Amino acid sequence: MEAIFKSQAALDVLSGISLAEFFVFIALIAGIAFAAYKGKDKITSFLENYRKKENSKEDMMKQIKACNAKIEALEKHHEEDVHTFEDKQLKYRQQSLNKQDMIDRRFDNVDIRFDKMEAMMEELKELVAKQNETIASHYRETERLKCNELREKLVAQYRHFTSLEMNPRQEWTILDAETFWELFADYEKYGGNGFMHSTVKPAMEKLKVISF
Repeated sequence: MEAIFKSQAALDVLSGISLAEFFVFIALIAGIAFAAYKGKDKITSFLENYRKKENSKEDMMKQIKACNAKIEALEKHHEEDVHTFEDKQLKYRQQSLNKQDMIDRRFDNVDIRFDKMEAMMEELKELVAKQNETIASHYRETERLKCNELREKLVAQYRHFTSLEMNPRQEWTILDAETFWELFADYEKYGGNGFMHSTVKPAMEKLKVISF
C-alpha cells in the first residue's frame, strides 16, 4: 500500500514537469551514473590509498611509540648510569678523602716524631756539650796539676844547682842536664811559662856540663 502511494507521488511529480525537463532530468541521472561508473576505479583507488595511508600512519604511530619506548628506556638507563656514575664518583671521592686524611694523619705523626727527635737531639747535644766541657775542664785541671808538679821539680833542681852553697862550682853532669831539660820540655808542653822562662832557664843554661 505504501509502495502504491510512493508510486502515485512519483507520477504526480512527473506529471507536473514538461517533456524537456524530463529528458534533462534523465540526462542528469544518466550523467551522474556514468560519472559514478567512470569514477569507481578512482574512488576505489582513492579509498585503497587512504586505507594504506591510514595503515601506514598506524604503523608509523606504532614505530613512533616503539621508538619513544626505546628512548624512555635509554633515558632511564642513562639516568641509572648517571646515578651509578655519581655514586661511584662520590664513593671514589670519599675513598680519596679517607686516604688523604690517613696520609695527613701519618704526616702529622711523622712531624710529631720528628719534633720529638729534634728535641732529643738538642738534649743530646747539650748533654754532649756538657760532657765535653767536663772532660775539657778535667783535662785542663790535670794539665794544671801536672804543670805545677813539673814546676816544683824544676824549681827544686834550679835551687840546688844554682846555689853556691850546694853547688859551688856551678856545674852539673850530662845526666842531670838531660833530666832537667826533659822535664822542662814537658813543663812547656803543659803550658808552663813565666818565671821558669825568664829566670830559671837562663840560669840553668849558664851551668857547666861535666862528664861525671
